[in-house]
Amino acid sequence: MRLFAANRSLPLLVVIAAISAHSRARAADAPADTAVIPVEGVTVTGSRMPENLLRSPASLSLISKSRFEGTRQISLADGLGSIPGVFAQSRAGGQDVRITIRGYGARGNGERSNAGSMRGIRIMTDGIPITEPDGRSSLDLVDLGGTDRIEVLRSNGSVHYGNASGGVVHLRTASAFEEAFANLEGRAGAFGFHREQGHAGITMGRGRGTLSLYNSAFGGWRDHSESFTTSAQSRFTTPVDDHSKLGVLLDYVSNFNRYPGALTQAEMDLNPQQANASFVARDERRFNRIGRVGVTYDRHLTTAQDLALASWVEPKVLQRSERNRFRDFTRYHVGGSATWQHRKELGSGRQITWMAGGDDQYQDGSIQFYNLTPEGGRGTTLIANKREGANSFGGFAQGELVWNDAWSLRLAARYDNAWYISEDRIDPTLNADKHFTHVTPKGSIARFIGKHTLFASVGGGVESPAFNEIDPPPPYDVTTSLNPFLDPMISTSYELGARGLLAGGAGSGRLSYDAALYWIDVQNDIVPFNGGAYFYTAGKSRRRGAELGLDWTPLTPLTLSGAMTLSNHEYIDYTNDLGTFDGNQVAGLPQTTFDAAARVRVLSGLSLAGTFKQVGAYFADDANTASVKAFALLGLQADYSHPLSIGALHAFLGVENLTDQSYVGSVFINGINGQYYEPGLPRNVSGGLSLSFR
Repeated sequence: MRLFAANRSLPLLVVIAAISAHSRARAADAPADTAVIPVEGVTVTGSRMPENLLRSPASLSLISKSRFEGTRQISLADGLGSIPGVFAQSRAGGQDVRITIRGYGARGNGERSNAGSMRGIRIMTDGIPITEPDGRSSLDLVDLGGTDRIEVLRSNGSVHYGNASGGVVHLRTASAFEEAFANLEGRAGAFGFHREQGHAGITMGRGRGTLSLYNSAFGGWRDHSESFTTSAQSRFTTPVDDHSKLGVLLDYVSNFNRYPGALTQAEMDLNPQQANASFVARDERRFNRIGRVGVTYDRHLTTAQDLALASWVEPKVLQRSERNRFRDFTRYHVGGSATWQHRKELGSGRQITWMAGGDDQYQDGSIQFYNLTPEGGRGTTLIANKREGANSFGGFAQGELVWNDAWSLRLAARYDNAWYISEDRIDPTLNADKHFTHVTPKGSIARFIGKHTLFASVGGGVESPAFNEIDPPPPYDVTTSLNPFLDPMISTSYELGARGLLAGGAGSGRLSYDAALYWIDVQNDIVPFNGGAYFYTAGKSRRRGAELGLDWTPLTPLTLSGAMTLSNHEYIDYTNDLGTFDGNQVAGLPQTTFDAAARVRVLSGLSLAGTFKQVGAYFADDANTASVKAFALLGLQADYSHPLSIGALHAFLGVENLTDQSYVGSVFINGINGQYYEPGLPRNVSGGLSLSFR
């Protein structure tokens, strides 16, 4: 499917100027729980420092807690299910998810298809990254129950964050509450799901603190797909003086997941609940224990200057049975960042803002691979004993000129240096290190028309190979431990977008919108060969898409919302040992997705909602011989809230996949022996009850 013509020579400035010539529409404040476009005055940190989201020249979405409060909250997919350009899939209905943004994050091959982690998208919580220096993100530390809102940067984020070509997902905890509170919640549902959570907020003078504790379990619909999590997260922020604020973050999580693996089409048709026999025989699982301590410091140096600092330490103990090995990892992840911003008023509605910053992340530790016992446990034979270290350093500078309070021109550039260290403690002759360096530019122009923003941007992106992709192929595996054929994947993104708020007068209500067109050229695509055992950078691909998000409140009791994505992601130059795939569609990505929801308040405290999700057909392999059929899912939900003298009572009851459709929930890209498909959950019911104390 060809969405756009190949001519990209039309100047972006001319396009924006033509659009901005239209008459200004009247606007009104948007609903407080707007999912796609927040009201004017809401700030986000998509460009590293707080800025007005309505005027940000990038595709940004904000999801308030009300949009995922009535879900199971078992995985990040529950919070990202209705954003244009974002494709979130729950693997087996449990904690593991597959998330892509404009095609980034889709990479994988066979049993290396990112089970338990994701790539290419930066994940952050309260200013501290979860993402590791090599670009991988394990989502153990995600707690939707303690999250107040989620900010999603769908545009290329490399100029500010380095190894984040696919954008940024930032989970935020509320810290601006006026009085202490406590919430007790219980959720339960089909297939042995239950989740218990306590969430409390304290006040200490001008300081604010939160504590979130939860325990979650899921027995699984498919065989061998259970998961269990116990988590504790604490935040505390306090003013140091009238000009500065200190934040402290403390996290701990113990997370256990079993993986059912992928099936062939015949296996799925026969019994979609069964697990992949090899995954069961090896008892494929992950047991992660992670702690984290983070500190943030924000200071107004002057009325026109701001400084933001962050540092963190994250120890990890990771154990897994994976690909016929028992794997022990002991790691520590440390890092820090600094951002400085200076604003200067030039008069007559003109302002220039300078921003500069840098960050450094380092992760190191040992890995030991053992043979598997017949029961899938750790054997006594040590097969590999290595040290794996990765350091990611980068610095950026940005300047923005605003004139007539109507136009904005922003230019930025970043330098990145990723350093990988591999030491083989069995055969030291294989010791090696490798550097990946890159300079990433970006420019944008925006036009402000009342409560509307039109923008265009051109920017670069960089994505280093993940550490589990850099094994050297034969015969190089006897001379080095790092693949000499891998380079960073680089991209160039072209984007046109618009966002705003509309009010058409009496009876038409309020409408918020978010629209974007993108064209991304990717070079040095990281592609597999030798059945996915190894990777190399030799491919080129092109990604084009159109995104639209809407929120409409035609009447006070009724809210309608929708998100639509049309995309065409194709390989331009891609050949490996299995063939030439030029012109094929990129695997794992549907060309169309559509989400819609309608919520109506029927009585005081009682609301009903209906949801619709449509996913178009897509391919599961690079050869485009294995396909996934299109599907559509319906859902219903009822929410009830009742004020109490001590606080409030809230209850919900929801049904997912109301019509009990059989569908593919996710895929193993380029699956082995035709095993591509992960069946999606059948009809399932969940409910919850929470009691708030104030």
